Amino acid sequence: MTAEYQQGAFAAEISNDPELASTILSLSYEDAQDPNKSMSISVAPDLGSNLFRFRVGEHEVIYCERELLKQMQFTGDFVLWPLPNRIRDRRYSFAGQEYSLKDIPDRPEGNYVLVHGLVFDRQWQFEQPVVKPDSASVTTYVDINQESDHDYQSYPFDSRLTLTYRLTSTGVQITYAVQNKGNQILPFGFALHPYFSLLSGKQDTYVSLPAGTVMEADEDLLPTGRLLDVTGTMYGMFDLHQPRAISTLKLDHVYMDRPAGAPAVIDYRQQGLQVHISASDDFTHAVIYTAKPEDDFFCLEHQTCSTDAINLHNQGDERRKMAHLLEVKPGDTYSGTLNYQIKFQ
Repeated sequence: MTAEYQQGAFAAEISNDPELASTILSLSYEDAQDPNKSMSISVAPDLGSNLFRFRVGEHEVIYCERELLKQMQFTGDFVLWPLPNRIRDRRYSFAGQEYSLKDIPDRPEGNYVLVHGLVFDRQWQFEQPVVKPDSASVTTYVDINQESDHDYQSYPFDSRLTLTYRLTSTGVQITYAVQNKGNQILPFGFALHPYFSLLSGKQDTYVSLPAGTVMEADEDLLPTGRLLDVTGTMYGMFDLHQPRAISTLKLDHVYMDRPAGAPAVIDYRQQGLQVHISASDDFTHAVIYTAKPEDDFFCLEHQTCSTDAINLHNQGDERRKMAHLLEVKPGDTYSGTLNYQIKFQ
């Protein structure tokens, strides 16, 4: 089944990929003056609503291994919700209740405490695309409730996460909305986990992130509660205020204390192409992963919370601020926006 929608330079398509065994939602923009500025994205709702493709001209900005995508493993740009990253001992408490995550399946990569949310390996629903003269958009959503979710005992908060992907002539905007459909306060954190291509190689792909501190972590990559000042001499190796080549970095760290409105920038110097990543104020943290020399990608993940936020939240005012766990009252909806803007040099 294929359905196509078009208006001017923008188009949308619903198709099926037999190899991936998934519906594919594609949005595209065609620049009639310069094909190098044309863009397209593809989302696989049946595979965790993974934004597995972001093409600019002839360049794939998002790195995706199709075989891993098919298995709903870590690749592309997948969704971390409602508990991003790691949870100490796979246990947490909230509002006086104790919860366990010990029965969720082990993740394909990482250590025991790696949780990476509960929806990246779920089938999502989607709405019909909307095409306008200045954009194309599509919305996906997933529910957590007793009827639909096998992990409900681990996170018994009735809710819906909705993502709207909007492609314009300058890039893609992703808006998330968390609806509390239950009768108790809902705690959550949200993040996207993009694997960015190394289009210019590790020597000529640069990254900058204006952040003042890095969260110190233990051997399990869980926060100790100590913040490291990247502007000081001792921790200058973490300082990304100025662009640094990926080849010079060995990071798997959570950054915070980022100035409002200042984007992170990925600079593909051989292609004359930059990705400027900005977000609404709820995205207080960012994770950078460049740890393995053999990798053909690196990760720059904007998050609304820290690692193990739901446990830090219970450890006093200072650590609660550090955690930035978000809460939604019954019947309310909380939303925020992440932008991947393309600039040409």
